[in-house]
Amino acid sequence: MASSSTNLNAQSKFDVFLSFCGEDTRTGFTSHVVEALRRKQIQFFIDDKELQRGEEISPALLNAIETSDISIIIFSENYASSTWCLDELVRILDCKKRNGQIVVPVFYKVDPSDVRKLMRSFGEAFVHLERNFPCEVRVQKWRDSLIQASNISGFHDSRSFRNDAELVEKIAEDISKKLEDMADPTNFDGFVGFNSQIERIKSLLCLELDDVRIVGIWGMGGIGKTAIAEAVFHQISSREYSNHFDGKCFMRNVREESRKMGALYVRDEAISRVLGESNLKIGTLTINSYIWKRLRRSKVLIVLDDVDDNFIQELESLVGQLNLYGPGSRIIITTRNRGVLGVNSIVYKVKGLEHDKACELFCRKALSRKNRSDDLLELSKKVACYADGNPLALEVLGSSLRQKSKEQWYNKLHDLTLISEPRIYKVLKISYDELSPKHRKIFLDIACFFKGEQVDNVTRIQDKPTSLFYELEFLVDKSLITISYNRLQMHDLLQEMGQTIVREESEEPGERSRLWDHEDVYDVLTKNKGTDAIEGIFLDLSKTKEIRLDFEAFENMSNLKWLKFYIPEHCDLSTMSFRVLLDRVLKYLPAKLRYLHWHGYPLKTLPFYFEPEYLIELNLPYSKVQQIWEGEKEALNLKFVDLRNSQFLTRIPQPSEIPNLRKLDLRETAIENVPSLPELRYLHLGNCKMLQSLSELPLFLEMLTASNCKRLQSLPKLPSWPQELDRSIMEILPVPLKQSSRVSTNFNFSNCLKLNENRNIKILADSKERMQDMIVQSLKLCQQVLWDSDEEFAHAVEVTLCLPGSEIPDWFIHRSLGSSIALGWPQQCSNIERNFIGFAFCVVIGEGEMEVLCRYRFKIRTRSETEHQLRFGPDVSIDSDHVILGFYPCWNLGLHDADGQRPGVVSFDFDIVDKNDGLPYGRYSLKSCGVCPVYLSPNKTKPNTCTLKFAATTKEECSHDKMPAGTSKPSTCVGRSDEGEPEPSSKRIRRDQVNAD
Repeated sequence: MASSSTNLNAQSKFDVFLSFCGEDTRTGFTSHVVEALRRKQIQFFIDDKELQRGEEISPALLNAIETSDISIIIFSENYASSTWCLDELVRILDCKKRNGQIVVPVFYKVDPSDVRKLMRSFGEAFVHLERNFPCEVRVQKWRDSLIQASNISGFHDSRSFRNDAELVEKIAEDISKKLEDMADPTNFDGFVGFNSQIERIKSLLCLELDDVRIVGIWGMGGIGKTAIAEAVFHQISSREYSNHFDGKCFMRNVREESRKMGALYVRDEAISRVLGESNLKIGTLTINSYIWKRLRRSKVLIVLDDVDDNFIQELESLVGQLNLYGPGSRIIITTRNRGVLGVNSIVYKVKGLEHDKACELFCRKALSRKNRSDDLLELSKKVACYADGNPLALEVLGSSLRQKSKEQWYNKLHDLTLISEPRIYKVLKISYDELSPKHRKIFLDIACFFKGEQVDNVTRIQDKPTSLFYELEFLVDKSLITISYNRLQMHDLLQEMGQTIVREESEEPGERSRLWDHEDVYDVLTKNKGTDAIEGIFLDLSKTKEIRLDFEAFENMSNLKWLKFYIPEHCDLSTMSFRVLLDRVLKYLPAKLRYLHWHGYPLKTLPFYFEPEYLIELNLPYSKVQQIWEGEKEALNLKFVDLRNSQFLTRIPQPSEIPNLRKLDLRETAIENVPSLPELRYLHLGNCKMLQSLSELPLFLEMLTASNCKRLQSLPKLPSWPQELDRSIMEILPVPLKQSSRVSTNFNFSNCLKLNENRNIKILADSKERMQDMIVQSLKLCQQVLWDSDEEFAHAVEVTLCLPGSEIPDWFIHRSLGSSIALGWPQQCSNIERNFIGFAFCVVIGEGEMEVLCRYRFKIRTRSETEHQLRFGPDVSIDSDHVILGFYPCWNLGLHDADGQRPGVVSFDFDIVDKNDGLPYGRYSLKSCGVCPVYLSPNKTKPNTCTLKFAATTKEECSHDKMPAGTSKPSTCVGRSDEGEPEPSSKRIRRDQVNAD
């Protein structure tokens, strides 16, 4: 949820933490504050889907408070009625006292004096708090915290603003200014010795003038261009210049992002950020007049980091004419290529660090404060000389010597004296040479193939995925790679060094270990120059002309492990599907292949003699394949298969051939039936027009998408495996939340209209059994994950099922026309011992492209209200009425307090929202809804087991019930949006159990 942004404090995880009362402001004022922060690229935390509300604030949420630079407290009418909010407030003020955290109170439609003096709604809330919490210490803490917060400078009079939009904008501006004031670039190692150069850049910008100015920062790789640009950007965005710019953006890694996403995407993203609009897409080189008019009215600050030749046209469209921006605008470009900077640019060449600053940076990396002896400091001066003042070389060299002996330092110095020019490359390579063979291979794989890839995607195609995590951490410690947002990153200079090392293996590309350059790959494949030295081939199909392969093209590549012919995300897939062609059937693929990705594979099957013994991942999107292979083969290691948009595919291997498959993507294929694969977790069958039936689903299938399967006539058979749960499941359900984790089961049959074609067959007839099975399997998976993990987790078990239909199934005992429902507690029959775990719910929605937002509210008589939200819905636009069924647990939502008091009212509100921005989707209505309690019942015939049941639906089951006051019999609607809330029962229940009377 948090927008990406640079962390200004190395210890901070978030820039801003938001504390608010969900009932009052979640979908209104707070949502607008969130969007304003997002537009300003401020990283924030909001308790929404990530954490579940319980009796006490979870450690994960406490960590979010403590690692935020600023806390915004939105005081609204019912803020004090929530003990959750009050506990947050206590912790926030504690962080203010201990850590100097900035606190910004916003008094939204309440008078600060009411908060300070506990009057009106705040006074009423404390009357209930004092009655329900005899512990005076806790209540006194809440009271003191409200008084303290009310005296903190903030937004004390929301009514003084013309509207909420003006107030929200002022809040966002204030937060942005505070964060910029907190920024101190000198805290970063990379800024050592750069102060004079930073000041020089600022002088060249001439910020006091009203002209439009472009400044180019030019220099070799690793010299500190980006670090200087970051410092300048933060400093001229701070308080002194805070009103100078209407819009600003820092576009990092333009070269890399252009390669991945396309140069136009990067250009459009820069304009989008400057104008404060999300996902603005122009898509053409020419920018329309409306956009330019807006830019001409704006003073902008744009930084384009690491620009190269591939961005020339887009750069020209963005900054080619100085009159395209408002007076006072400034554009900063960093590049290694002087030629990309036009005649309108003022060019500054970055110098290397002076000797004393180079030593200082080197010592920070190489020596601990306790180990700075005179002889090592003297050696540091000599070693630092060989880095030529290049900060990257100094960091890498320093990291390689950290915690090494004095003798190893002398050896390093001796090696350096033997090195000839170019010195920087040689200095970096020394750190590579020190790596073990295993770490060298990983480093070169990242440099040639995996830079920018998600860590999970790289580790899963390895023989030992777990061990790779530790090897990556080692490379991080050596300053050779970084991991940012779960992606592998590497400085361009280090990547070039790695690729150079591979090129130096041989003058002949076919005799190198890795091939990634499209010209080298073309030469090797078209001329059959491959050898057993080749371990990986990655070919960007958008860069190459048509390649015609000989049927023996891979004959001599016996050690090939990774083969990837791919199309980048930003390219038009339809125009490049078949760039690699074969005149004859492919004779051979190496038996050692672990990863095969061939976009537009041109044959009907893989080679007949290919044995997939080691194959882990197989991706053949947009291919002509009809079946993966002929005959029976064993692929015991195969876990991931992607065959999407292979329109001729009619069959896949039998379960015995691929017993460990976990993910299967068959969308847009001609598949008619899918066998039951025992280990499958993810199955995508969207737009499979020939699909008619599905076999029994695997035990732990988490996601099944079968939308737009027009011929599908029946749902998968209900499973034959036992539905009992181990009684120990009740021990893990209330586990305190230590880390947010979800076990989601989502089955989607949207627009499968033949399921509902025969009026004599009610598609929802077995929905109760299907939901029961999905919940049971999710709970089992939750239990399995908990047992397999080292730490305790509280897993959120989400279950949704989407089907064509227009009626709430009969087994939902509480139903309502419209979008709201409220029921007293408890509604279950009291003659059966029950362990309540949550609610099943159901909605009927009309046609459109939408998402459903469900809001739970638990109004507990002896405590404050708690609230939770859940989003669910079809993944495509639906063209008729659909029924969505779901389940969400309540064991971590603070349903009961410590002394066992039950909630008075449980209410549900369902809203239809836009899938993209989460805002109300006004054109469509939610037609009806239903709710049903879910519980676990001990199995009398099988000791230590229990079964999952829904609340009683028959007269016989409830024959001995004593219905609580204010509730109705199960077959009737308990509450509607226009009815008053039923009076809660006064009976007491345990946290995890509803007992018999």
